[in-house]
Amino acid sequence: MIMNVYVTKAIILLIMSLMSGLLVYILLSRDTNYILERLKKGRAIAQKRGFWDDLLEVIKPFTEANLNYKNGYERNKTKRMLIRLGMSATDADVMNFENKRTLHFILAGVCGFVFFLFLIPSINNSVYNVILVGFISITLPSTVAYKMPAWKLIKKIKRKEKAFEKFFADAIDLLCVCVEAGLSIDSAIERVGREFTNFSKEVGSEFNRIAKDILSGVSKQDALKGLAERVENKDIQSFVAIIIQADKMGASISSSLSVCADSLRTKRKQRLEALVSAASTKMTIPLVLCLLPATFAVILAPAIIQVIENLGKLNAFSP
Repeated sequence: MIMNVYVTKAIILLIMSLMSGLLVYILLSRDTNYILERLKKGRAIAQKRGFWDDLLEVIKPFTEANLNYKNGYERNKTKRMLIRLGMSATDADVMNFENKRTLHFILAGVCGFVFFLFLIPSINNSVYNVILVGFISITLPSTVAYKMPAWKLIKKIKRKEKAFEKFFADAIDLLCVCVEAGLSIDSAIERVGREFTNFSKEVGSEFNRIAKDILSGVSKQDALKGLAERVENKDIQSFVAIIIQADKMGASISSSLSVCADSLRTKRKQRLEALVSAASTKMTIPLVLCLLPATFAVILAPAIIQVIENLGKLNAFSP
């Protein structure tokens, strides 16, 4: 009975710690429009600073010390994630992101400490129990609140990569059709971005960004290389290399695009065949654990009931 009470308290403690960390993240996190933030910073009229802005300024030295302590690894990692999502990734943007993560960490730790103070009267006098409960109630929500923004970025990056694996071959097909119809490669990229916005927001936004980069004065090679940097995929890297080589050598871009599209379709077909062949192996464990016990129960239950009834009748006739 005592063990059940301890287990219940531990489960409640874990749930409350996780909830406090998630609550701090939800209250403080918001989708940032980096363009609007840049425009606000560039205004001549001074904006009224809020409480959270002042608090972020206070904890900025702690964030800088944390980034310097990790020898720039965390800074480069965050910058790489922002680039892969197509966001602005200057040093100021990275510092802003890491500063908000530090604020989440501190506030979640304070909430966990307050929660720990309320739990102290219900804890046994054992020092070990007090240290264990304090460690869980403070460390767990702080870790969740600190890691949640990075997990959110990683989730968006994976969704973007899956979208490119699914729709990129079709986008190259449409690009090839546009070029063969007489459009230039710049106009074809813009058309593909406009058409694919309805099917895949990730693919369409990347093609739209290439078109806007070219219109803004960026060279075609640099715009395509930017796509390869934002989406780490071998198929996209090969596509960028083919377009750049065809542009440099003066070769036919339409034929190069058709070859690239055929290669991408073949790779996608091979990936699907690999998934289909692995499906039977993955289904073995669910079948053994879930389906076979139910099947045996349905088949053997009538026979077991009949055997029990017959044994009961024999016992009734026995002296």
